[in-house]
Amino acid sequence: MPLPAFVKSPALRRHAWYVGTLALAFAGGGFFAWLAMPAGWLSGALVATALAALLGAPVGVEKNTRLGVYMILGTSMGSAITPETLRGITTWPVTMGVLVASVPVMMVAVMFYLEKVAGWDRRSAFFAAAPGALSTVLVMAESSGADTRRVVFGQSLRLFVLVALLPAAIGGLGHEPSGTLPITPVVPDMTSFLTSLGVGIFGGLLAERSRFPGGAMVGAMLASALVHGFGLIEGRLPDIFLIIGFVVLGANTGSRFAGTRVATLRHFLVDSLAALAIATAIALAFAVLGAWLSGEPLPKVLVSYVPGALEAMTIMAFVLGMDPAFVAAHHLMRFLGLALAIPVIARLFFGRAEIPSENVEIDTTEPKD
Repeated sequence: MPLPAFVKSPALRRHAWYVGTLALAFAGGGFFAWLAMPAGWLSGALVATALAALLGAPVGVEKNTRLGVYMILGTSMGSAITPETLRGITTWPVTMGVLVASVPVMMVAVMFYLEKVAGWDRRSAFFAAAPGALSTVLVMAESSGADTRRVVFGQSLRLFVLVALLPAAIGGLGHEPSGTLPITPVVPDMTSFLTSLGVGIFGGLLAERSRFPGGAMVGAMLASALVHGFGLIEGRLPDIFLIIGFVVLGANTGSRFAGTRVATLRHFLVDSLAALAIATAIALAFAVLGAWLSGEPLPKVLVSYVPGALEAMTIMAFVLGMDPAFVAAHHLMRFLGLALAIPVIARLFFGRAEIPSENVEIDTTEPKD
């Protein structure tokens, strides 16, 4: 008996993949949370989804689901802001200045290793060394003739390792993670809950429509931070919203490895891990300097300096009980700086870019030496 036409629908199959991805991510996150690992819901979902992607399973997170979750997470992160937090902004210019100095040092060191030691071409090494602004990096890499497989894999692996291992590493610097969920109190009543959620969604939609970097999450966080910073609302969203948010973020990050063949993984793994180690060591060195000059805790400064994505590192700070506004501000500044500088530098050194294709995906053909 032939299957009904709707069963064969590509759209239906895609939605089935989305549901399967989230189910797998919840299972992985729940297992890590049961083990009481720091940021367990986030890192467990990430590991489970990444493994499935590398084994060839069709994984992914639907765009609107991702944007909605980012708004919810941004709303909760903004709730961590208090009037006392706003008074601490005076130390930010010091740590931001040190961050700006760290970026060229980090990029030059990573480029030198990838080009001179690992044997990558200069274009690919340049774009793989960029510590953020992934969307700009991928578009410019493709249009500048770089090997996008290397760039995408290096950037994705870096984010994977940071999200999976950073909570444990931060514990070694004396910071006590709050567990699998933040310790900020939950909103006390339904009115506060609806008001907080509404403010966050409004800010997220406004920033997303304005094409602000990380708009859905950053816009929601800024709007929520204003009302909480001035004491108009107190408390974050209930835990179930955070759990869903962490799981979806982990699933979205892990699904970056979809389409990556084992041969590609083996070929680029050592190079990418070594580049990450170099970048992290430089971030740590500058974080020590920034913490010493500003008086801020080293773990918080380090999370602000590591070469991770804006959304992921801000959420990481939140779940680890740090100031998410501080971390977001530093990653946002680096994002904007790189987004403006990389196209200029790429055109100066690699020629005028052609009009990029709409989608950038990992090339799954066998790598050539």
